[in-house]
Amino acid sequence: RGNWPTGASPVQAGEIVVVAGGRADRGQPRLFGVRLGGKGDVTLTHRAWKREDVGTFVPTPAEDKGRIYVLRDQGEVECLDPATGQTMWQGAFPKASAKYYASPVIAAGKLYAAREDGVMFVAQAEGGFKVLAENRMEERILASPVPVSNRLLIRGEEHLFCAAEK
Repeated sequence: RGNWPTGASPVQAGEIVVVAGGRADRGQPRLFGVRLGGKGDVTLTHRAWKREDVGTFVPTPAEDKGRIYVLRDQGEVECLDPATGQTMWQGAFPKASAKYYASPVIAAGKLYAAREDGVMFVAQAEGGFKVLAENRMEERILASPVPVSNRLLIRGEEHLFCAAEK
């Protein structure tokens, strides 16, 4: 069994809460779908599904339009159906030695992911994965980007950036 720490926060999608555990960064991922409404030990009564082949250690999965987006520490992304836990599509951001600690966000149908070395990626989230942009912020980013109105706030190690459409 082992000790399965949880770095990522649970995320709700409809009547399912998706909980990441284990150490995906060490090849021991765990991802669970739990139906809402239980009390006490709900392992047998409310666990909808369990996966041991996908997960995340630090970034919290994102939810949008009834889908769950899991970003792993090396930049792999998986879109899941929260009701079944099945993978809808997979993709990956360009490989680098830097890891992803910030949680991804979905805004305007796009997935935003900040890599530790200060690269902010934008990818298509609906209907499949495609990297759309790579923005070098020139400083470390550990905080999750925050969508506000039609802008995206990005907190770097030394600056707060505000990105908006022209």
